[in-house]
Order: sequence, then C-alpha cells, then structure tokens
Amino acid sequence: MEEPSNNLRQAFGKVIYAVAKIDGEVQQVEIDVFKKEIANHEWAKEISLSFEEERVLNTNPNIVFLKAMKVFRSNGPSEHYPFFIDLLEKIADAHEGIVDEEEKMIKRFKESLLDNLNS
Repeated sequence: MEEPSNNLRQAFGKVIYAVAKIDGEVQQVEIDVFKKEIANHEWAKEISLSFEEERVLNTNPNIVFLKAMKVFRSNGPSEHYPFFIDLLEKIADAHEGIVDEEEKMIKRFKESLLDNLNS
C-alpha cells in the first residue's frame, strides 16, 4: 500500500481533531486511541502533527472539517479512506460511545468521499 500524500495526511489529522472536538472537548481517551491506532504507521506522524496543531489552537471543529474536506475532494479516491473511516469511528466511540454530533460529522465525511468517487 502506498503512503498517502502529505496534504492528505494533514487533512486527515484535521478531520480527526474535528470529530474528537465536535462534542465540546477532545478527551484523553480519544487521543490515546488515535495514537495507538497510528503507531504502526511511520507515515502517520503528519496526521498527529496536524491533529496537535488544531488541538493547541482550539480551532472551531466545523471550520477545520470544511477546510480539510476541500483537500479530500481535490485528492480524489484513495486506498487509505477505509482506514481513515475506521479510525474516526474508533476515536468517536472511545469516550462514552459515538454521540450525535460525531456521527453526523463521520457521515458527512463518508458521503463526501462517496460523492467524490461517483463524480
């Protein structure tokens, strides 16, 4: 499997932040799940850096999400999208299960990727 582009990795770090933050606060358990899941991927450092940058800045998750989705739309299909979706779901589920806001954002992510594939 080829590594995702740097732009895609950065955008995904932003989407992870947005999903973790959309319910009000990024929980430590969400960070722990995220770090555990990416630990086996050397290329995932950019994902982590992008996530941490947004977390430190405490950026609005909706704005971060919309900006990141522009990158995904311009990127087109990727073999990494199933991994990304699975990771989002694990992170969202890590703290007291997936709440409505997280579910809606993950659904928007999936639908945007599908729309992109069907375009």
